[in-house]
Order: sequence, then C-alpha cells, then structure tokens
Amino acid sequence: MDSTLRDIGFKLDRGERLNAGDGIALFECNDLLGIGRLAQSVRTRLHGKRVHYSVNLHLNPTNICVTRCSFCAFSRSSDDPDAYTLSIDEAETRIARAVERWGINEVHMVGGHNPALGLDYYTELFRRVASRFPEVFIKALSAPEVHDLASRSGLSIKETLERLKKSGLGGMPGGGAEILAAEVRKQICPQKISGEEWLKVHETAHGLGIPTNATMLYGHVENYADRVDHMMRIRTLQDETHGFRSFVPFPYCRPGLNAQDRAGNGATSVTMSSGFTDLKVLSIARLLLDNIPHLKVHWPATDFKFALAALSFGADDIGGTNLHERVMREAGSLAPAGLSSGDLVRCIREADYEPFLADSSFELR
Repeated sequence: MDSTLRDIGFKLDRGERLNAGDGIALFECNDLLGIGRLAQSVRTRLHGKRVHYSVNLHLNPTNICVTRCSFCAFSRSSDDPDAYTLSIDEAETRIARAVERWGINEVHMVGGHNPALGLDYYTELFRRVASRFPEVFIKALSAPEVHDLASRSGLSIKETLERLKKSGLGGMPGGGAEILAAEVRKQICPQKISGEEWLKVHETAHGLGIPTNATMLYGHVENYADRVDHMMRIRTLQDETHGFRSFVPFPYCRPGLNAQDRAGNGATSVTMSSGFTDLKVLSIARLLLDNIPHLKVHWPATDFKFALAALSFGADDIGGTNLHERVMREAGSLAPAGLSSGDLVRCIREADYEPFLADSSFELR
C-alpha cells in the first residue's frame, strides 16, 4: 500500500478523524484499490453487506427555470417549445399510476425556479399525495427551490419549510450544492444561491426534523481543494445537526449538451470523468464524511454496472429504481430510464450483497 495510505489507515485504526490535508493527499494518490479498501472497511463496519435501495419515481413538475445554470441540460425558458408545467392534477395522476404499476415507496420531486409555481402549488400537491398514498415518502425540493419559494412568498426559510412539512414533505434531496466554493459557483451557477445559503436551508430543515441528503457535482472547473472543502463544510454542519442521511457525489455529465455548451460558451477542456475518478471520489467521501451514515451512488449519472462496482468502494446505497429520471438523461446519460425493483434486487444479490428496501429517511415504514 502507498505510504500515504498506510499513514491514513493507521489514523483510521486509531479512530482519529481525517482532516483536509488527508483529503488532498487521498485525491493526489493514484492507488485506487488501496483507497477503495480503506473505504470499504468503513462501509463494512457501518452496514455489513446490506445495500439500501428504494422503489422511487422521479417527478419533475416543471422544466422552466429562470436561473439557467450553465451545466444544466434540463432547464428551459418559458418560451422554449419544449417547456412544460404540470398541473396539480397531472402530477397527482402520474404518482397514482406509479403506485398502481410499480408499488413505489418514494417520489423524488424536483423542478426549477418557475415564477408561475408558488408555495401553494407544492403544499396542495403534497397534501393530496400524503393523504391518498401515506406509504409513499415525499422527498422533494432542493435547497435553491426552497429558497426561491420563500423569497417569492415573503416568508422565512423556516416558515416555508414548516408549511411544506405540514403538507406532507418527508425529506429533501441534496441538489443545488454543486461545489460550495464561491469562486466555482461564480463560474457554473452565478444566479443560484450561495454555498452558505445552501447550508443554511439544510440547517433549518434539520432543525425542523426534516432529513436531507447532500450532493456534490464534480468534474468541471473545481480542483481537489474545492472538493475537500465541500465535504468538510458539509461534515461540519452534520456535526451540529445530524440531519444529513446520505451523501451523493455525481459527475458532470456529457459536456457539450448543456445550456452553456449549446450557446457556444462551454469550456472545451472539460471532459467526462473516468470510472477511476468516480470510484476515487466515492471512496474518499466515505473516508472524510465519517458522520454521514450513508453513501449513495446515483447510477443515472454513471451507469448501473458502475454502481454495482461502487458497492465495493464504500457505497451502501444504490439509490432506487429511478423511474422516469430525466435530469441526467437530458444531460446525455446512457443509463437506463429506470429499473424494476426485481432487477435491483437480483443485481445486488449477484454482487454478493443483501438488498434492503428503504426510503430516504432510512427508517422502517
């Protein structure tokens, strides 16, 4: 094993916490199998051979978004020919069909900053779903979406989240984090909320008993220090709130298809991350984020075969069936548009792990 990894391994054996310098050293190390072994030892200690999965539907009520982040291939302007907004009835019908056809236990609901959709739209939709399908966990609205709703409603973040929770919101995804460093955000999402504001929304959600995920979008203009800083800031908040359930890193997907590149403004030096990098990021996240219980591999951003390999590099959560996932597919992902629960269970077992049905609360329901 690489000498750097031996020293880090000794720290882990002594129960010492890794620091930012250790994180940089891990990214600079090319011993992927050594890093993976360390991460897998942590994963095994926490979860044994258990692999968590959900039967989930992705529902995007709208693709209209005024922020138009440069890396996003999903968002549209209101006058684009393929822009859309679902009515509450249409959204409810899609969820009902998914319950009937696939027996989903979770709906993952994100869209964009659409000025035509206010807080009342979401509270009414959540009320209908929670009343009609109490078995379905509602994971919805990224931190930037919540911030946008609060701003347009004239409410505080806390008041907005209280109303959403009362209506049936069970948890929040981790979207919108991208890279928390200000200089990176200026380049890739200048109109989105700051990293500090993203953290504040999640801190507020945790204070209200709303569990959330945290994400990291890597492989664009950030460097190793930015990635480590991102993870350390999330770890610091978790020390205070204990509200993050899972960390979900995913790569910048298919350069050339997003809004920035379609407009001819893309950085041509940006290329798709390799499987080597993707496995390294996952493993390092498992080692640095010692206080976040679950590490999720979001297979629509890579592919399902990669996700199965990731289970041996620190990941314990393979996500869900991801039915009707659109955000990554419109960014060029070649992963399937969804899998059956039977496919998930079979593949987990073939990889010599034990499938465990859960939702994003990771509580038995």
